[in-house]
Amino acid sequence: MYAVGGFGVAVTGLHFASMGLFLYSKIWWWDLLVHALSGFGVAALLYVYRPRLARGAFAVFVVLPLLVLAIGTWFEVYERLFTDFWVHWSRAYYLEDTGVDLVADTAGAVAFSVLIWLRARTADAYDRL
Repeated sequence: MYAVGGFGVAVTGLHFASMGLFLYSKIWWWDLLVHALSGFGVAALLYVYRPRLARGAFAVFVVLPLLVLAIGTWFEVYERLFTDFWVHWSRAYYLEDTGVDLVADTAGAVAFSVLIWLRARTADAYDRL
């Protein structure tokens, strides 16, 4: 639990530092990195609070990433509502950015899914020894 909380604080700090240092506009892939790390962290948080999400391949590789996608979608709605005051992107650019952000969020969740799946498989193999 503490590791997940620490990871969340670190990613949040990274986001605000990135905004202050204008890294989102200086490094083209930076937004992808932060979204992927966020998706990884949200998946970890869901797993900590609902460990049943790791029972079976379907839960790990479909349900968990879809939950992160849903949460990311709600964040994107929030972002659209509250950043339009100072960020004036065209609708086409915003839709493209949103789609890319959601793919990165989901990729982070899939990376977490692979990690817990490999951990479970390794633990199973160790138990059989």
